Amino acid sequence: MDTGRFREVYETMRNNIEEIKTVMEKLSRYSPEDQLKLCEKIKYLFYGLAKNLVDIGNKIIVENDYREPLNNADVFISLAEHDIINHNLIPGLKKTVLAIPKVMQSNKDEILALIKDSMESICKCLDSFAVYYDLKDKGV
Repeated sequence: MDTGRFREVYETMRNNIEEIKTVMEKLSRYSPEDQLKLCEKIKYLFYGLAKNLVDIGNKIIVENDYREPLNNADVFISLAEHDIINHNLIPGLKKTVLAIPKVMQSNKDEILALIKDSMESICKCLDSFAVYYDLKDKGV
C-alpha cells in the first residue's frame, strides 16, 4: 500500500471512529427502536475498522517480509515483534479481531461493551500505522 492510499484509508477510518464515538455518547437519548438501528450501524463501522486494521497490518508484513501471521490476531503480534505497534496494544487488538466473526450476530450490549473496550487500542494502532507510513514516505 502506498502512502497516498493509506492516507485515504486513514481519513475514512478516523471519520468512522468519530462517528462511532458520537453515536455511542448519544445512544441513550434515542428510542429503543432507533437504538437498535444505530447499533447496527455501529456494528458495521466497527467491523470495517477491525478488517481494515488487519488488512493494513498484513500489507506491512508482506512489504517488509516479516514473519507470516498464523491468523488475524497474530498479525499484531508480528507487527509488535518489529516495533510497528506497541506490545501493550496486542490484548485489545486480539480481542477485537477475534470478535470479527461474531460482530454481526452480537446483541446490542455485547457489541457496545466490545467497542468500548477496543476503541483505544484501535485508535493507537491506527496512529502507529500512520507513523509507519510517514516514516516510509520520508525514506526512514
